[in-house]
Formats: sequence, C-alpha cells, structure tokens
Amino acid sequence: MAETGIYSTDLPLVAALDEVTGNATIDGIRRSARQSMADHAEQIMADGPIADALAAEAAARTSADASLDERVNTLETGNLPARMTAAEAELADHEIRIDNTESLIATGAKTPVAVSTLSTVNIPIATGLINGANIGGFVVSTGQLVVLAGQTAPAENGAYPVVAAGATARASAFDTSAELLGATFGVTNGTVQGTVYAVRNTGAINVGVDAIVITHAYGTPGNPTQAEVTAARQGYVDVAANLTAMKASTSALALTADTLAQIEGLSIATAKLTEAAGSITPTCFRSYNFVSGTVVEQVVIARAGERSLLQLLSNNYTVNFDLAAGTFSGSGAWFTSASMTALGGGWYECKVVITPTSSGSLNVQTRFSAAGAYPYAGDSVSGMYVRSIVLRLPNTTANLFPSSDPTNAAFTKTSFTATSTVSPEVRSLPPLQAAVDAFDLQINGRLTADKIIEPSGSGSPTVYQARSWVIGDVVVIDVIAKKAERTRFNLFSNSGFIFDCTFDLVNGTCSGTGASILALGNGWYRCRVAGTATATGSANVQHRVFPAAGGHPYVGDGVSGLYLQQSSLSVNGGINVLASPSDYSSASWLKTAGTTVAANVGNYLGLLSDPSTFGAGAYDDGRIALVGKKWTALGTSITAQAQYTTPLASSSGMVLTNAGVSGAALGVSTTGYPSTGIYDAIATIPTDSEIVTLEAGVNDFWAQEVLLGALNDTTTSTFYGALWAAVVAIRARAPNAKIIFITPYSGGSGHATARIMRTNSHGNTLDQFQKAVRDVANLTGYPCIDIAGKSGIGYFTGLLYMSDNLHINATGGTRYANCALDDLRKLSRAGFFGT
Repeated sequence: MAETGIYSTDLPLVAALDEVTGNATIDGIRRSARQSMADHAEQIMADGPIADALAAEAAARTSADASLDERVNTLETGNLPARMTAAEAELADHEIRIDNTESLIATGAKTPVAVSTLSTVNIPIATGLINGANIGGFVVSTGQLVVLAGQTAPAENGAYPVVAAGATARASAFDTSAELLGATFGVTNGTVQGTVYAVRNTGAINVGVDAIVITHAYGTPGNPTQAEVTAARQGYVDVAANLTAMKASTSALALTADTLAQIEGLSIATAKLTEAAGSITPTCFRSYNFVSGTVVEQVVIARAGERSLLQLLSNNYTVNFDLAAGTFSGSGAWFTSASMTALGGGWYECKVVITPTSSGSLNVQTRFSAAGAYPYAGDSVSGMYVRSIVLRLPNTTANLFPSSDPTNAAFTKTSFTATSTVSPEVRSLPPLQAAVDAFDLQINGRLTADKIIEPSGSGSPTVYQARSWVIGDVVVIDVIAKKAERTRFNLFSNSGFIFDCTFDLVNGTCSGTGASILALGNGWYRCRVAGTATATGSANVQHRVFPAAGGHPYVGDGVSGLYLQQSSLSVNGGINVLASPSDYSSASWLKTAGTTVAANVGNYLGLLSDPSTFGAGAYDDGRIALVGKKWTALGTSITAQAQYTTPLASSSGMVLTNAGVSGAALGVSTTGYPSTGIYDAIATIPTDSEIVTLEAGVNDFWAQEVLLGALNDTTTSTFYGALWAAVVAIRARAPNAKIIFITPYSGGSGHATARIMRTNSHGNTLDQFQKAVRDVANLTGYPCIDIAGKSGIGYFTGLLYMSDNLHINATGGTRYANCALDDLRKLSRAGFFGT
C-alpha cells in the first residue's frame, strides 16, 4: 500500500476544497455545502498545520526566490547545458590526443617517414602488394612504400615496397627491431592521408614473430586533423584557452546546481566538525597578519548539527551566531558589523566585518559550542556542519587563507575532528507538503486499510518495528486507526522514549502521557504520541490491539481486531522513519505469536464518502472506475522493479500485471543490447487487459541508442515509429484496453549517461525522447502521464528519489505513483474508462 496526495506546494485551503469539489455545483454539492466542508476541514485541522505550513512556506519562498531566480537566469544566459555537452566531446578528444603524445614520447618517436598509403585491413603479402592494387583507398605503383597496420597476423605489420608482381618483403629500412622501434609514418595518399601513424611497441621486437602495433598518432600540418583541433578551440586562440573557458562554465554550472540543492535542503558536500570528549573549547583557526585600517571580512557558511551555536572571533572582536534561531550579536574594539543570510536548507552565511586599529599577526578563530560558554563538556559525537571558512577583503571573492576547507591542514584544530561528508537532507519546504497530504488523506481518504487480527487463545496481538533514538530527541508517532470488533488501540514502548497510551476508537478519548486523538471522519482517528527521549537506545514501537477492558495478554477468538491505515514516526521533525508505513502485512512489521494481518480489507474513504457530512449526495473523484480494472504495465526496469507499480495498484484498486523488462528498449538497438525488448513483451499482455501503460524512452536514448526518427514513422527502426507500432500491436493483442503513455524522467546529475544535458552518439538528447512520447500520444489520441514534467523526479533530485541516480527508490516510487494516480482519476472523471 502507498499514500496518494495533492502535490501542489502553493494550494490554499479553500482552493484545495474547490479542487476537491469543483468551482461550481457538482453532484448536488451546493456552495453552502462546500463552505460547510471548508468549515469542517478547518475544525478537524484545528491544531493549525495548514496555516503554519503556509506561513513557513511563504517565508521560505521569500528568502529563496531572489537567489533562485538569479542563479537560474545565469544558467540560462550562459547556455551551460550546450556548453557542457560540447565540453564532454572536446575533453574526450583532448584526452585521446594527450594519450597519443605521451605514448610517442614514451616510445622515443622518430621523425616521420613519408609513405604512399596505409592499410588498416589485412592485405595478403604474397599477392596483394602489387602494381595497380587499391590499398587504403589509393592505387599503388611499383616501388612505392606502403604501411600495413591491420594484418590478421600482427607480426606481419610494418612497411613494405610495392612490387610488379608476386610476393614482397619488408622494406630494408624497417626490417630490424632498432629500425621499427619509435618509427613514425606520414601518410601522403588514401583514406588516412595527412595523418601520422607510429609503431607503439616499447620492448625489443623479434621481427616476424612478435606482434607489431601501429596506430594513429596525430595529423600533419594543414590536414583534416589539424582542422578538427582548430574547431575544437571554439574560437579561442588555443586548446588551453578553451579548456580554461570550459572550466569556468562547468564551475559556474556546478555552483548553480550546488546552490539550488542548498536552497532545497538537499544533501551537499560539506565538512562535519565533531567535538572531542571532556572539557573542551573546539576551535578551528589560522593566523593572519592584520594591517591597521585595512577592513577585512571573516565569512563562514555553516549549518546546525547537534550543536547550533557558532562563534567567530579574534583578540579584538567576538560575534555569536545561533544557527537554529537565525540570530546573532557582536562586540569588540575591531567589530564593525555582522550579518546572517539564510541560504536555504538550514544553511547560513555568517559574516563579520572587521576594522583593525593596529597591525600584527593574530589567530582568526571559528568555534562552536552547546550553550555559548567555553569550555563545556563534549560528548565525542556532537558537532556542526561547516562548508567554508574564508577571510577576504570587502567586495572581493579571493580567500586570504590558503584554503576554505575546514578539513585542510592549513587550519589548526583543537578539541574536534573535521571530516568530509554530506549534509543531512532536510528539504526547505516540507511542512506544506505534509499538511496537504494530511488534508488530502482526511478529505479523499484511501481505498483500503489493513486489519490487525488477534490470535485464538491467550495472546498479545501486536505489530511493531524497532527504532533507535538519542537522549533529547523529539519524537512524534501518528497512527490512523478505526475500530472493528475491537475498539481500543494501544501504542507502547519501554525503552529510551517510553510511552503506554490507549485510544478509545468509539468515544474518541485517550490516556497516557503525550497522547492525543483527533477525529478524521467516518470512524477514523489519528492517534498521536509525542514526547522527548529520556535515554539513548532502541525499542519496539508496538501497535497493540486491546480488549474491551484491561490489556495484554487476553483471550482472543482468532477473527476479531481493528483497522490501521498508516503509521508515521518522526524524530526531530524529520521524515517518517518507519518502513512500509501503510502495509502492515509486509516483513517490515514484526508480529507477535498468533497475530495476523489481513491486507486491504478495510475501506478508508475519507470525509467525501459520507455525503451526510455536507448535506448533499455522494461525490466520486474518479476512483470508483479504477477499482478492479485489469492493468498491464509495459516498460523498462523502472517498471519491472515495481517501485511505482505496486503502490499505484494498491492505492487505485487496479489489478496489476507487471510486464516490465529490465534493460529493454522499445525500438531497434544500435548498440550491443537486444532490440525491441518492450515491444516484444506486448505478446505477453493478457488479452482481457483493460488498461495498458507504456513507459519507454530512457533506454532507447542511452543504453541502446535507438534512432529517434520523426513523427509519422511507423516501424520499430526508430523510437517515434516504435511508439506508433506499439499502439497498433497493443490494440491487436488487447482490443478493449485503454492505452496510456508515460514519459521517461531524467537520471540524476550523478548518472553518466541517462540524463538531460547529454547528447548520445546519434546527436540526440533525452528531452527529444520525452517529446516523442508526448507527440505520439497526441497523434494517436491517447493520454500521456507526464512524469518527466510534473513529478519532480529528475536531474536535481537523484539523491532524493533514486537509488543509483536512475532507478527510483521507495520514496520516488511513491511520488511516481501519486503523480500517475492523480492523472488516472482525472481521466476517470472525464469518462475515459467508460465504453
């Protein structure tokens, strides 16, 4: 099972309700009824998560928008994607040339000897080197010197004279080891005219026995190879200047990507400063020779870890920054001003402006603490994230220190260690998403829930997962539950974060420290336990079925129980750390003896399932037509791995046949991979399929490099044609099936080939394959679920949504499924799944 949700990041409450009910009267729900719905929703969300989330989002957006716009504009103006693609090709060409040059130097290359032609294919020495023969694209004459570089027997490679008839022998100038080693040949005619080939052997050659290796080395002045090098300069005076320009472009792109990741709160490279144990003053410092009257700035980019208090100082100034509260204060004779700029994701630029009143060498210090006082008691595990430490002149970027990296030996470190790592991922705008998901859950609900069933006889019916916490962690546990035969639900832990809370699912009451209960409608309740861990350790987070009175153990009947829809456990405001949070039948949830789980047996339809709540008739948001539909999913390993298909089937109620094929493309491969793997799987589609989805394009683009083709192609020899041919074949195989296209998303920035901003060997880019899917969908009249355009899965989110910068992980699978379900419901409301 998996969640669905509305994935807008700026949907106000009333607009969300309008999205649910429509902007006019729908199925008898009047404006007053919709207003009643709004009032009811506000009532059940009285603790304010929607309002709080909207306020948090507005603040985050205000601080991030200007920086984001500036960097995106820079990215667009510099045309960096095209530059990067060109840079990849140029660097590969430069690398080959450098390798060739180094190889020539290593072998002691001699002055090139002119030869009439050169052959890279086998030529029979006994009969082939004769007057009038076509060798290497040139008709030779008696006496001309020819080089053979591609003989089937490599020991035959070398220089030979052309004879009038019959067999020839090696040229006398190249028939010994000494003469062959380092020999180079300038080709004057034929296919490789204007190039130089060289003997690559580095050890003594037993002529006639040992293989002789002769390969391309470089071009002679004025030949096509020189023209290639000139073109590779891209208008710069030389290759070195072009490389410098490329470095600047790629550096700007990397900085832009890094800044975007920072704004979004994604993981980025940093240093972790971890304090030592005992009485400590953890300090990172380096001396600097101040000049009286010369203003300088000390700038540190940092983010709170377990420690959030940062201090920048020297002998004559001290400035304290609170990385949790976003506040600062400063003092001292040299102190001029300070600033603290939020960069997103919890990162801050902390800056101090200093005006020295005397000259001399002083230590410039960066240090952190637990409470702002030094020394303090360190625990050997806590610390802070610091990206850079810079001393600079105002309005400049040059660092007056030899390094900005806290791990560098240029900095002296006391009472802490600095290690290179990546920062934790805490997205900048998570509150609104969580609130909208919760709101969608309460209004729209989910189709199914699991039933936790007690054993027969004496037992303690429980499902649980083990989790760890550290003393001081703030823990919140939410479980959505509903009575069945049993009406009391209990949450329990006996270590670290200790709780024992019982919830009455009939009367909506609860007991136990930290417990609260919220009615969600239709008998469903959110059961919450919140508190702080009092010790470090691990414990079982137990979800227990209780009898009408008392606790565990009790005598069960083997059939009674209660319904659970989903569980969430967050630590310090982070993401849900429970595995399979809404599939209690999975192996992630351990069960006590005799406890069983019946999956997908309870209906959780949300508030809209009860029209009496709003004084109107029932409203169908499109889900009903999907339930029970026979769905076949065609696609690549992204489909075959089931990260999106399983949750989509669960949340929609469709019956899945997964026909995905790992490594497969839809069209004919031009690489070593087998062709038409997805197309061939059409033959396995059940003939009574009612829905067929086609996810294709990413392997066609990179692994198999299928020719792109053009609209109106109809055969599998091109990707455009294969899309058309697939529609024809699916209609023949399953005549009643509704066909739905799915666009391929980009691999993450860390994937070498399956990503945007890369050109394959045919000169095509991934966005062209994405467009092809949309084009053929429009041409054939079938809908397209635009995962690439609306899911948020792609180049910048590889670490968040992908396991290897290409294949989606569980989080990415949920997002993919949510996006697809949203479109399927819209199609359903439009009558697409009717006759």
